[in-house]
Amino acid sequence: MLNVNTAPVLDDLLLDVVTVIELSDHDRQVAENRYQRLKAHLERPASPIRQALMASTSLIYPQGSMAIGATIISGTDDDRFDVDALVDMKTPPEWSDDDVLDNLFNALQGFPDVRKFVRCTRCVQMQFAFMHMDVTILDAALQPRQERVGEIFHSPDHENGYRVPSNPYGFSVWYRSTVTQPSEDFEKSLRTRRGLYGIDRLPSLAIKAEVDQEDLPPVIPPRLDAQEVLALKLMKRFLNIRHEKRKLRRPPSIYFTKLSATCGFAPAGLTSQLERFAAKVKADMDAAYAANNGPDERNPSYEPDRLNDRWPTTQEERRTLSDDMEYMLNALRLARNSELKEIITIFANLFGERVSSRTQETFSKRMDQSTGRQTFRFERGTGTIIPVTSTAATAVAKSAVAAPSHRFHCEE
Repeated sequence: MLNVNTAPVLDDLLLDVVTVIELSDHDRQVAENRYQRLKAHLERPASPIRQALMASTSLIYPQGSMAIGATIISGTDDDRFDVDALVDMKTPPEWSDDDVLDNLFNALQGFPDVRKFVRCTRCVQMQFAFMHMDVTILDAALQPRQERVGEIFHSPDHENGYRVPSNPYGFSVWYRSTVTQPSEDFEKSLRTRRGLYGIDRLPSLAIKAEVDQEDLPPVIPPRLDAQEVLALKLMKRFLNIRHEKRKLRRPPSIYFTKLSATCGFAPAGLTSQLERFAAKVKADMDAAYAANNGPDERNPSYEPDRLNDRWPTTQEERRTLSDDMEYMLNALRLARNSELKEIITIFANLFGERVSSRTQETFSKRMDQSTGRQTFRFERGTGTIIPVTSTAATAVAKSAVAAPSHRFHCEE
């Protein structure tokens, strides 16, 4: 029996939003190609960090959203993806904190298809069409070393630099092992949906590998379609919309990533999961606002690694995020008892007008195909989709089609 808090139509529409905002299979292949090229490019003879890379065991791998499969379009007016790469190496002792990023900046020059290189405070950003890749150096900790623990470099333009304890790899391992794994049936269904309705944004690479080489093992981990990850994608998109015209600093994505797991699993479905997630964030922000301090979220795999070390810094940031969560909760509460047209308007406010309109198109196509009809009517508050033809109303009522349910777990 379904949980009384289920919202099957909303769940289905939210899955359409996820399909619209995430990396398609094609886009993942393009990103994978760029990750594969990164190591060879940084180790080329002309690279200023080649000697340091070759002198010790070094690794280059995704971090952040790419490590857990939560990457979404970042811009609100363009379909850009922001991805992260970590260069795990032992830096020479004579390098200063500034030298590390300066040398990385110079080493990345000439990378294929890059339109612009930007030296940031903790990384070097490579800007491609529809994609930014932030490359960060992690200075490996001394032996005996906890797996992939080290320090990243904070190097601002007009202040003294310093090092930050970090273990992104350990965090991604913790996260992937903490969230609730979906059922095989749900994963298969979501793969089919992506194949039909996913949006390819990244252009295929025009430049092939400079030298022929054997197939390399994949760098990007496989997708993680846990319900918590899907809710995280939706939350990140919502916050992108809310911060579009604000001057306030945006909360770090990794902070929400941790809370998307620690808020717990919602058996009633994706809508309930997003509500549980928002309620958790709001409770934490309200507590921090009352204390005028915190929160202080740590990496579960490495306690010295503070996930939100540069945010929040003001009461306004805490209060604003709490208000945002209240806005989302109210919007979802309203959507639970709204007709399809009204839900699309609500989604436009939550996730952006373009995303909402694409979601409606996707949903309409799928329902028309599944019912064999040209149009359909969504019955307010019942979770029922009714195909509409020119037949009598009594015939329509007999044709009621239950909205798709989403079995995230085999045992449910």
